[in-house]
Amino acid sequence: MDIASIFEQHRTRNIFFALISWITAFIVYTITVSPTAPFWDPSEYIAVSHTLQVAHPPGSPFFALVGRLFSMFMPTEYVAWSINMISVVASAFTIMLLYLITIRLIEMFRGPLDEADMSDKIGAYGGAMLGAFTLMFSHTHWFNAVEAEMYASSTMLTAFVVWAILRWSNEYENDYSERWIILISYIFGIGIGVHLLNLLAIFFIALIIYFRVYEFSFKTFSVAVGASIAGFLTIYPVTIINLPNVANQISDATYGLIGPVTYIAIILGALIYGVYYTQKKGKRYLNLILLSYMMIMIGYSSYALIMIRSQAEPPIDENDPSALTDFVKYLSRDQYGTTPLLTGYTYNNRTGNIDRSEESLFPRRHSGQGRHLQYYSNFDSDWDFFWSYQVNHMYLRYFNWNFVGRDSDIQDASWYAGFTDSRHQDNPANSYYFFLPLILGLIGMIYHFQKDWKHGLSVLALFFLTGLAIIFYLNQTPYEPRERDYAYAGSFFAFSIWIGIGATALIELIKKAVSDQKIMSYGAMALMMAAVPVWMGYQNFHSNDRSGRYVARDYAYNLLNSVEENALIFTNGDNDTFPLWYIQEVEGVRTDVRVVNLSLLNTEWYIKQMRDRKTHESLPLPISLTDEEIVQLTSNFEIYDPEQITIPVDKQLLNRVYAGRALEEIGEQVTPTLENQIQMATPYSLPVEELDDEVSWFYQGRSAGRDQQGNERFYLQAQDVIVLEMLRENKWLRPIYFANTVASDGQLGLQDYFQFEGKAFRVVPKKRTNTGQFGYIDPDVHAERLSNFKFTEWNNPDVYFDENIRRMLSNYRYGFTQLADTYIRQGEPEEAAKWLKFGEEKIPFRTIENDWTIPVLYAYRYLRVDENQSAVDLSQHIAGRLKHILTYDIKELNVLEQEVSELDESAQRARANANMGMYQTYQQQLNRVSRQRENLIQEVSFSVSRLTILQHIFYQSNEQEIAEALAADVNSITQGRLQLPDSAEAAQNEVSRFGLGI
Repeated sequence: MDIASIFEQHRTRNIFFALISWITAFIVYTITVSPTAPFWDPSEYIAVSHTLQVAHPPGSPFFALVGRLFSMFMPTEYVAWSINMISVVASAFTIMLLYLITIRLIEMFRGPLDEADMSDKIGAYGGAMLGAFTLMFSHTHWFNAVEAEMYASSTMLTAFVVWAILRWSNEYENDYSERWIILISYIFGIGIGVHLLNLLAIFFIALIIYFRVYEFSFKTFSVAVGASIAGFLTIYPVTIINLPNVANQISDATYGLIGPVTYIAIILGALIYGVYYTQKKGKRYLNLILLSYMMIMIGYSSYALIMIRSQAEPPIDENDPSALTDFVKYLSRDQYGTTPLLTGYTYNNRTGNIDRSEESLFPRRHSGQGRHLQYYSNFDSDWDFFWSYQVNHMYLRYFNWNFVGRDSDIQDASWYAGFTDSRHQDNPANSYYFFLPLILGLIGMIYHFQKDWKHGLSVLALFFLTGLAIIFYLNQTPYEPRERDYAYAGSFFAFSIWIGIGATALIELIKKAVSDQKIMSYGAMALMMAAVPVWMGYQNFHSNDRSGRYVARDYAYNLLNSVEENALIFTNGDNDTFPLWYIQEVEGVRTDVRVVNLSLLNTEWYIKQMRDRKTHESLPLPISLTDEEIVQLTSNFEIYDPEQITIPVDKQLLNRVYAGRALEEIGEQVTPTLENQIQMATPYSLPVEELDDEVSWFYQGRSAGRDQQGNERFYLQAQDVIVLEMLRENKWLRPIYFANTVASDGQLGLQDYFQFEGKAFRVVPKKRTNTGQFGYIDPDVHAERLSNFKFTEWNNPDVYFDENIRRMLSNYRYGFTQLADTYIRQGEPEEAAKWLKFGEEKIPFRTIENDWTIPVLYAYRYLRVDENQSAVDLSQHIAGRLKHILTYDIKELNVLEQEVSELDESAQRARANANMGMYQTYQQQLNRVSRQRENLIQEVSFSVSRLTILQHIFYQSNEQEIAEALAADVNSITQGRLQLPDSAEAAQNEVSRFGLGI
């Protein structure tokens, strides 16, 4: 048999196209994969996987085991890359499985492809490939594919069980077809150790089984749905949460006589006996159920890793799930609290607060945070909030990103089809598909239901449960810290099946309409391939290419090397902590430094770990609170009275310690806490004699709103209390730093005692006044830190930086500008110019910046140090961007002003007609739009102020023509409503009002 005859067989063709889809995806994702640790969770997962530590709840132990296998033989510099490659491999398999799933679904309504004519084969194979390639190049799947996140692996497992149940359906009448059910159960068990989203495929599987075994009737269908719900609940929460909880309760009730090991042995023994008994008695279906449940338990056993490794007290041990009680809390995600689903307290539009007098049905606006309450006021009801924000903004917007287009990479960016003008057309992530993938998917869905409504309904269940059902369950609050489209990857996977079937439907339409079917079918398929997946790949390649991104890794290196030996550094949250964990645990950089996450410092377990544990060279931190005091601190909310806080500085102790005489001279008075800090002590950059005798400042605390009498109230979070505790107990021995990414309310009002060193603020017992938000700068120390920083590929214009990274780079520029300001004040303009140029060389300004104020002030500093050409060049670049922004702001302002006018007229008409209900509705809308207008007016005014500074730079650099042209441009853009100064003197006077004196 020759090769041509072999290729004529469907099986061979199918394998060939499946391999093509996998290889193509693997190559694309390998080319664009992140070479090192990215920001957010992947950095934590890389560290945890390589060293088998304990990640944040609910953990992903199976992923950690696989990550360990991928990385254990890799050189240190390739560890992160190797674990990122797990997502590459998994995502490539997802693409291959999507192709196979689509082919199988087409065969289910069309019949065997070996019996199809050429046109049908083109439609089937081409459609399946088109659907697979569309998902391959879609934003969310590509995003997940190139970093070490759970969602790529979870989507692959979802795709596998979907494919496996279709194989079972095909082999249902054969002997041993149940092996597919058992394999699926094992994959579900493994999936628990990756991400619980995989379990949502249970309902798809239940429908496939039902339609294969039974004829449809409402009674049997209802039973099947009930059985699938029961199966889901048996796994979650019964198996995952309740079984460990029962084990804990039994252990407590028997005083440890029946511990976890005995309990597990009893469960396994009962399952094994049940399998043996049902096999012996010929109870086939009961035997299959028990075997399947056993496979789930075997897969779930990967969670033993969590308890085992936690008991070893590793450096990363989130929630400390070493005991069974804590393990149950870990699985239940107790750290993150709970959200109401069907009933609960919700926002009251009349009072502007959460109504706790009675519970409501379907509570969507449940958060009591101040800014959440303000956001809730924009909606008439929970139902309005659900559809407008949770469904539209947090799901449909992401859905459209993938199948219509994305406006930009800016947080909360809308979708964009490409037919209209957009202010973000030059944003690297601006992409548009002209609705074509969406149209193909809708055609495919309709066609699928027409040809095979049963399996169309099954795909619809998968699409809905991995999308909108998650929206219902999560009950999200406003102001998410990052976009959450990755959570709905399964839903986008399901829709891509219909995209493939949609292409098949169009080929069938062509077959019926033309005589030369073969040529037209080939041509139509090639056109659809070019118009959808190829175009999407072109549009999305740059914004998903992370091959040159080293910013997160370098950020961690630079921050750790900003601090003195044995320092402890406070970080803000996940994004500025996880890269530090990675570089310490994997690369072994500055393991003498203790990283303290302020967000986690609000939890009982983390405070105890900081107090009790040594991590690498870092001894326990100066916390003297007892367990009971920590429990009370983290479980109670108490009002705080603002007060003057004073912490003495024992200079005699400091001199003894730095001279190495402390332990002998103090003797028995040295407590364990003090001894640890003595061993970790590092001198300041100034002599002890120059330090203050005490550190004293007024600390107001955090705002807790106002009481019924209108008096403002304040409170402290647990993290604030613990930071103050450490400052007192440390005796000013161990270096204490705040990362410069920590929010101002987390800095406890200590700015007068900050010394800016590299990327961190050291708390120095020396008060300096008029230092600003960045504290005092010792130019020798700060310059030494900056000179040792790494900036790998940061100045490469071909490397794409998203909004989060652009914000981080802006933060870096403050380090250079503040150092330049110091040199200017000291009368050293040459040094100031050197560091300004160094900063721009390492972090050049790009077309897209998060905040153009920083570049404007950078150019102004060039002017101050007589680097006029650099000032002009940078100012011209900035002016172009600010004029672009101003143009679109004015357009939007005109629209808002028209909307305000129309709403005001409608409100007055409703009031005149005594329709107070409509009047209130219009007034709410009017207030919302008016706020938007006022905010935009401030933005416009701010842009004009920045342009005024640039005009001043041009005038002072003898570029009068450019300055005058800029004024003319602004006058034209704003239609004469806002104008720049008309002379150099006027520009200088205007700029002098801004208080830019250095």
